Amino acid sequence: MQDREDHHWLKQGSTASGEVAKTYDDWAASYDVTLADWDYRAPKQAADLLAARMPPASAVLDAGCGTGLVGAALRAAGFTGPIDGLDISPSSLQEAEKSGIYRSLDTANLQAPPLDIPNNTYNALVCIGVLTYVPDTEGVLREFTRLVRSGGVIVISQRDDLFMERGFADAVQGLASAGLLTDFAISEPQPYLPDNPDFGAAIGVIYVTMVVA
Repeated sequence: MQDREDHHWLKQGSTASGEVAKTYDDWAASYDVTLADWDYRAPKQAADLLAARMPPASAVLDAGCGTGLVGAALRAAGFTGPIDGLDISPSSLQEAEKSGIYRSLDTANLQAPPLDIPNNTYNALVCIGVLTYVPDTEGVLREFTRLVRSGGVIVISQRDDLFMERGFADAVQGLASAGLLTDFAISEPQPYLPDNPDFGAAIGVIYVTMVVA
């Protein structure tokens, strides 16, 4: 089990798929408690962003759902439609299943698109606290646009220290220029893990809201 006092691996953010899966498998049982200790705000903030643009009955894909914190936030924000979850960590998916929120839960590696999901399956997609581990920004965002119907909304988050490093703004603008998005909005940096000693005020989170063409 992860030592809740050892935070350095999280700040470093490995992009090795096997290492990420094992880390979150080991952490799954205590993950929700740890994130509550750190005042993790991203699930609620993301759910509120989506609720401002999409109707409650929308079918939503929670890409990188982990133990289900975002699914719970979506329900709390008023979403009543089906929510499906994907994650690289089987143990996290087992925790998410206990919530009873998700219609389906499947293992998936966002570093290895395409995902085994037909085009235009969902009204909306959220990917929160996940893209730290996915270095191909343009590739994963393009895959997300494939899964969401025209007029649907994608809400993603990225650490502000990685947002510029991985060219997020350019990638989003590129998708818009390619005709895959009709609109997008990029937030100012927000508090991410305020009570985590390694993140605190030093590392925030940026949200991107995208409307699919």
